[in-house]
Amino acid sequence: MRKLFALALLALALAAPAESAVHVEFKTLPAWMNDKFYASCWDRNRFNVWIGGAGSGKSVGAAQRYVYRLTAESGHNLLVIRKVGVSHRYSTFASLVYWIYTWHLDSLYEINDSTMHIRNKLNGNEVIFRGMNDFRARERAKSVTFKSGPLTDIWIEEASELETEDFEQLNLRLRGTAPQPFQMTLTFNPINVDHWLKVKFFDNPRESATIIHSTYLDNRFIDDDYRAQFDALKITDPIMYDVYALGKWGQLGEKAFTNIVFENCRYAVADFDKVLYGQDFGFNHYNAIEGLGLKDGEIYSFSELYVRQKTNAEIIQANEREHVLAHDQRCRADSAEPKSITEWTSSGYCIEPAKKGPDSVQAQFGYLRAHRWHIDPEKCPGLAAEVRGANYKKDRNGKLTEEIVSFHDDALAACRYAIEEELTPGAWAW
Repeated sequence: MRKLFALALLALALAAPAESAVHVEFKTLPAWMNDKFYASCWDRNRFNVWIGGAGSGKSVGAAQRYVYRLTAESGHNLLVIRKVGVSHRYSTFASLVYWIYTWHLDSLYEINDSTMHIRNKLNGNEVIFRGMNDFRARERAKSVTFKSGPLTDIWIEEASELETEDFEQLNLRLRGTAPQPFQMTLTFNPINVDHWLKVKFFDNPRESATIIHSTYLDNRFIDDDYRAQFDALKITDPIMYDVYALGKWGQLGEKAFTNIVFENCRYAVADFDKVLYGQDFGFNHYNAIEGLGLKDGEIYSFSELYVRQKTNAEIIQANEREHVLAHDQRCRADSAEPKSITEWTSSGYCIEPAKKGPDSVQAQFGYLRAHRWHIDPEKCPGLAAEVRGANYKKDRNGKLTEEIVSFHDDALAACRYAIEEELTPGAWAW
């Protein structure tokens, strides 16, 4: 049904250099946006805090709002932040570009795919994408400049991955005089009840903030299969349903991985004793390819492709561009997706189905927990986020079980498949 609005959404008059010669009609914008986020297009509070469960559409809503503002209002310059900069390419950058093209606005914009830079040719509004690591040095924080006007808007995607010091540093960037009110939007899924975001904006708020809480029930564009997965979770795992689907603050259990070292990988691929790759297929969930190196009895995660809502053909194309998995490199993948394995092997890749024996998940996690595991958070941001949120599950009585759960577990699944062959007799003792 949404396709019916594609031609009706925007009426573009004869384009001329003067901004006044172009008329963009947004009368059907409500047909494209979820009700939860539509009013935010005109919200001017300094802080917009968008909290919610998976599949609620908050990230899409934020991208739609910014495309509307960048098109309809002059005087905006947007900085989009994630913990790691490379994560933007297949998330925030891809989403903003998608809506620019879907709404037939591409003639109004300059889009540089290699630098991930967007500029409105008529009003000069710009979008820059950065990782928070780029801002840890104060000198780099000062280096973010726009061709016309000051920074006015900051969107922090997956804000729960940042530290409170990061937030304060970014908040300092929004000061001075600007043609538009300064505004920071934070989109995230809550997990930890002790998180600084909860303390700052919910427990004892001192800032004027617009809070939008959304769930998959608020997303009228969600597909039936995805909705059914959440509905089933309500019965099979009420605790997980509250946190993962309804976006309630909580703690799923005790931290599962206490053997992790987050650091930049200092080894080249040739330095490892052995290199392993795993892939977990996904569309609504992330499709994750993870590269692991084994050296001196320790594990090193050094390479990742972590994307969602992409076809296998698109993911293969992304892999060709990012050079994560080589054609001649063996990779173990989810055996439940024989069609996906066939598509990859037909494209020249060495993909093998994971065996998934009895109690294999527990055994694989046991292996990953039994060795010192070095994860490069810049090269493997998806895995780093999943590991940080991985906990031992609690049962209905609040007792810990042996099951490990994470808000997302796609990169973790890929790692499990990758090390599967290490569990055979004669492999490392664990």
